[in-house]
Amino acid sequence: MILASLLGIGLFLWPCVLRAASFTVQDVRASREIGESTELYIDGRLIRAFRLDDGQPRIELSVKVPERRDHAGHEIHSYGLCGTITVRTAEGGSETHEVNASGLLHDPNGHRFEALGAENFTRFYLADPDDPDTVQTTAMHSGLCREPIS
Repeated sequence: MILASLLGIGLFLWPCVLRAASFTVQDVRASREIGESTELYIDGRLIRAFRLDDGQPRIELSVKVPERRDHAGHEIHSYGLCGTITVRTAEGGSETHEVNASGLLHDPNGHRFEALGAENFTRFYLADPDDPDTVQTTAMHSGLCREPIS
C-alpha cells in the first residue's frame, strides 16, 4: 500500500519534472570590440560565463531551464547579463564598459536570442530578431552583478 502510494505520487510528479524550456543565446563580437567577459543568468542562476576575443569571436549557448509560469499561465523567465566589454575608440585607444542588464523572456521555448549592445556599448540586452515580443528589457541593472573594480 505504501509503495503504491509512493508510485502514485511519483507518477503524478513525473510530467512536471520533464517540462523545460529550451532556447539558445548567441553572442558575436562586434567589429569595434576587443574583448568581452560575460555571465548569463536565467532566473537568478548562473548558466554560463564566457569570453569573446580574437580566438573566440562568437558563442552559441544551449539553455534548458525548468518551466516557470506566471499567475496567468504564461511561461516567463528573468535574465541577467553581467561582465565587461572593451572596445576600440575612434581615436585608436580602448575603453572598458560594464555589462549589467536584466529583462524577461516570454515563452522562450525554441527561440534564438542574440546578446546585443547599443548606445556606444553602454546598454546591453537580449533580443529575438524573429519575434521581438518574446523579450522585455528593463532599464534596471541586474541585481546579480558584482560591483565593477575601478
